[in-house]
Amino acid sequence: MITDKQKIEIAISFMQLHPTTVSAWSPDKEYESDDEQHLSIYDNLIMGVYGDCYGINAEYDEDGELLTEATEFEIEVVQFETPNDPPEKFTFEIYTEPTEFSKFIEDHGKNGNW
Repeated sequence: MITDKQKIEIAISFMQLHPTTVSAWSPDKEYESDDEQHLSIYDNLIMGVYGDCYGINAEYDEDGELLTEATEFEIEVVQFETPNDPPEKFTFEIYTEPTEFSKFIEDHGKNGNW
């Protein structure tokens, strides 16, 4: 399973796409720590809040059944400072034991059913 440290690193890397305050990426609520806020941002990231999140290296058979879970993911993030600019792509990797969570992200991102 991915560690909280890895999730926080991914969230911080994601936030570097747009130099803005951390509150722009997280729900308006009180957090006990910066780490808790970054974990919330990571959860939003993989749940498609900032753009569809999908696996880019998953392998499927001819029937569309997942053979190998993705470890690399991509999100197209709309530029909110300059809406006329094309979206930026943010990619990140998760290296864990297979947990079916990558399958969950891939299925939802591929079909857009968030």
